[in-house]
Amino acid sequence: MKGVFNWCLFFTCLLSSAISNAAEFDNLINKSHPERYTEMRKFINMYISEPDSTESYKSVARLKAVAIKHNDRDLILEAELARIILDLKLYPKQIKQNVRNLHGIINKAAKEGNMQIVIRAHHFLARLYWYDTKNYERAFDQYLMLHPLLQKVSGKEFPEKAFVLTQIGEAYYFFADYRNAVHYSREALTVEVIPEQRGVHNIAHNTIGLSYIKLGRLDSADYYFDKILKNLAIIDYNVWKGIAQGDLGLTAYLRGNYERAKPLLQANIDQAVIIFDFDQAARSLTLMADIYIREEKIPEAEKAMLYARQCVVRSQNNKPLEQLYQVFGKVYAAKGNLKLTNVYLDSANRIKNIFEKDFNSMQMLRASEKAQLNAHRADMERVAAERQIKTLERNILLVLVLLLGVMALYFYKTYYYKNLEKQRLVKDQLEKAEQELTFATMQLEEFTRSISEKTQLVEELSARYGSSASDETVQELQKITILTDEQWEYFRNLFEKIHVGYLSRLREKLPGLTPAEVRFMALARLNLTYKEMASTLGISVQSVRVIRHRIRKKLNLPEEADLKDVISTI
Repeated sequence: MKGVFNWCLFFTCLLSSAISNAAEFDNLINKSHPERYTEMRKFINMYISEPDSTESYKSVARLKAVAIKHNDRDLILEAELARIILDLKLYPKQIKQNVRNLHGIINKAAKEGNMQIVIRAHHFLARLYWYDTKNYERAFDQYLMLHPLLQKVSGKEFPEKAFVLTQIGEAYYFFADYRNAVHYSREALTVEVIPEQRGVHNIAHNTIGLSYIKLGRLDSADYYFDKILKNLAIIDYNVWKGIAQGDLGLTAYLRGNYERAKPLLQANIDQAVIIFDFDQAARSLTLMADIYIREEKIPEAEKAMLYARQCVVRSQNNKPLEQLYQVFGKVYAAKGNLKLTNVYLDSANRIKNIFEKDFNSMQMLRASEKAQLNAHRADMERVAAERQIKTLERNILLVLVLLLGVMALYFYKTYYYKNLEKQRLVKDQLEKAEQELTFATMQLEEFTRSISEKTQLVEELSARYGSSASDETVQELQKITILTDEQWEYFRNLFEKIHVGYLSRLREKLPGLTPAEVRFMALARLNLTYKEMASTLGISVQSVRVIRHRIRKKLNLPEEADLKDVISTI
């Protein structure tokens, strides 16, 4: 079973690798994690599963270079994680460095908002603590961190979500917390998976079934083992079929239904040997040997137990020895060899004590975790108490607000008529200002119209008597339209009332304007023609154009720009 678990874990989690051919990067550049998922898996065996360290590191470096060239931030992180995975594979004893590297990419990915890299790096960190250092407490801490992160992504966004949840479930199973093992494994079953990940649900089914065995619910266990047999559309169906048959054989054994148990256990043994899962083979062989003893088939029992011991040696896992040595004791007791019976029963007790000690250590760890949970609950209670205090403060604040409202109402009534009087005064002032503005507008319009009429009169007289009229007559006619300084002051006051602040803004924007240029801008604001401006200013039309040209030059206006637009926006 451990071999299958490791393979499933290995082929599901190692999703970053290097690529030897630059053309192959086209399927990876500027793609989302789900879009890259299948293509990345194709290169895992080539560069990580059976790594040639030199070529692997070169390939990862090429991948990162291409990602940098295309400014693909996610692919850069993929390449950096691939480098860390290679280090984990090739240099597992560099624990501190590998831990630092994983924490480094977690922080970097978090800053860039790449949640899938954060989750995967935490998962690798959990595996490092679990398998490389046997520091189960730290590994479990990582799994506890993973769960809230997984709630932020869907199965479509993160195809490994279901698998990581199964890992959390298996971690709880390892700590004999079977109810939580069932809870998290069931959560994994609710996650939508892509076709190539359908086998992941079998991990969850298996964990739930094994947990129900521990809880004494054999019928529920069989239900989930049968689910595995019905999950046909997976590549490694034969492997999982063998596992499920072994599980069903175990529940049949526990019920005492040996005729049903034997063919199921044998099928499990055959499949386990094919995939070199000797740990699973040893467990099923031990059950088979015990069944033969109960059926008083001692030769078959002895043959099965010897084969089981060979499998234990090959698996390098001594856990099955506790039950196997008990079987040895029963066999030798049946054969009348009391000396070997006692030896094997003593050995079984010794193995049991060793694993009970380990179990007690795990229980202490669970107690530590419960203490942390209690601390968390205490924090939650403190937060609740703080909320109550805040609620009380809010209620007090509401009372104060009501009191202030009453006081405000009192002052409102007290000063109500005073405010009405102020409003009346303001209204009168506004009406007066509006009247003044209306009057000023009428005066300015009359002033402008007068200028236009006088200019038109001069033009008509000049046109009618121009050739016969004397210079003195023409000059007298022109003096009619030229504004005196007193008239200009009157005009400026009217203009300022209508176009409030215009002349001030004009001086701020163009501080170097001459008085003639200022007057030109004011007359232009009233849309007077060049002839009307010339008559009013007492200059020629050509002089008006010269003033206009100087202003355009001071404003740095291009030829196509209209000076009227500038004048109207000041």
